[in-house]
Amino acid sequence: MAKKTKEKKPEELKHEQPRRHASRRRREQELQRRIYIGLGIVLALVVLLIAVGVINEYVIKPNKPVATVNGDKISQEAFKRRLRFEQDNLVAQINQYLQFGEQFSNGGPNPFLSSVEPMYNQLADPQQLAYTVLDKMIEDTVVGQLAKEYNATVTPEEVQAEIEKQFGYDREAEKAAAESSDTVTNTKPAMTEDEFQQRYNDYVQNLEAKGSLTEEEFRNLFATFLMRKKLMENAPLEFDKTDEAVKVRYILIKPEPEVPMEKREADALKKITDARKRIVEDGEDFAEVAKEVSEDPGSAPNGGDLGCFGKGQMVPEFEKAAFSLEKGEVSEPIKTDFGYHIIQVYDVKPDEDQVCARHILIRVDRTPDQAAIDAADAKALKEAEAAKARIEAGEDFATVAKEVSDDKDTAENGGELGWVFRGKMGDAFDEVAFSLDPGQIGGPVKLDNGYAIIQVEEKDPEHPVEEQELQQRRQQAFNDWLNAQVAAADVTKNLTPEMIPPLPADLQQIVSELSIQFQQQQQQQQQPSQ
Repeated sequence: MAKKTKEKKPEELKHEQPRRHASRRRREQELQRRIYIGLGIVLALVVLLIAVGVINEYVIKPNKPVATVNGDKISQEAFKRRLRFEQDNLVAQINQYLQFGEQFSNGGPNPFLSSVEPMYNQLADPQQLAYTVLDKMIEDTVVGQLAKEYNATVTPEEVQAEIEKQFGYDREAEKAAAESSDTVTNTKPAMTEDEFQQRYNDYVQNLEAKGSLTEEEFRNLFATFLMRKKLMENAPLEFDKTDEAVKVRYILIKPEPEVPMEKREADALKKITDARKRIVEDGEDFAEVAKEVSEDPGSAPNGGDLGCFGKGQMVPEFEKAAFSLEKGEVSEPIKTDFGYHIIQVYDVKPDEDQVCARHILIRVDRTPDQAAIDAADAKALKEAEAAKARIEAGEDFATVAKEVSDDKDTAENGGELGWVFRGKMGDAFDEVAFSLDPGQIGGPVKLDNGYAIIQVEEKDPEHPVEEQELQQRRQQAFNDWLNAQVAAADVTKNLTPEMIPPLPADLQQIVSELSIQFQQQQQQQQQPSQ
């Protein structure tokens, strides 16, 4: 029999519906509360992550040292200032080389560009230079730490004295000049203290204006320099102060290969005369002939163009010919120490006392051929053997040396070289000299510049080395010791590429100008072979 379902009364249904709605609302409210809590947690996490990122980017990263050395920190800002200082030093060195090279360029490429190129490469690549600068700063820090350990610290007065010295200021000279009543017109007046202070202030202000070193950092460079000197005296360095040496006399016979200069000059004169004929008589263009036959690598690729120049800039023979020509005229062959030239003036500037010219150069070959070299070598060997035979026959070594030796610096003293250490005269010399006993004669020995006869007068297995050699050994021992101290230090490097600033705009301009010079030099070097 089926169970009957009890039907609810209308009054009961009336009260049950509000309870259901209230329960649903409570569930919905709980869900919303949980959603809000979740959103709040997510939002808090996002804010936290953003805050951590901001703190890391603007607080932690900028304040993170580029290195720590035995607990001492090297800050990013100090590193950036030192990097700029070293970049400016490179520019100064490059300019010195280029200015010096201009004196020898003779209108062609600067002969010191190849020496400048390694410095240019460092300047052009801040990433490469940065790690070198960091290593310098680490070493400087170690030097400062070691100075305290080995009583090598310096006083502010010592630093000031060194700065004055480097700036060319001499207090004693200024004092003496002030006390002297004599007026010496040909003597450059001593720098005054006010002049020194002005130069110093200008230099320091210029550093800071470029974002380079602060005054304190600049002075610390001098302090580090002085601490190094003191450390080299106080550190426990190990190096030999004596070495094996022999006291010797020697006779040097130099080969003198004969060069057929008359024929060589005639050949060069014929080449330059033929070049002139092609231009003057056959009507060929001067610049094109210069590109083809001129042996001046600096001007040939440019059609022999030397640009404009005034009096006193060229060798006298060349200048005299150039300033005597009319515009467009081609000179007769002119002989100088460089060879034979023909010159064409393409512009005259009387107001500036200048001419603009191009030239063709044919050099006179002064190089001996191999046959002449071999003949001269055989002759020198024969003369050396004859000198040795005279001595072995009883003649005095010093007397023979005065008569026949080609080493004019020692011949007058009977070939006396004094005490000689290994390596000074070369391996071939050492092999014979250090195998002889006092009084014995050896040779002939083939050296780079001729044949030598050697006489040993004394031997000393522990002879005190010369002062210059002693200083070199001390310096090398100090370098090795300091390198070992740096290697043993507790160093942490944190430098990353993003910490390295890009090349400043003013230095970028310098790099661009140098790059153009290198490209021009390469083109000039390649041109003659094309």
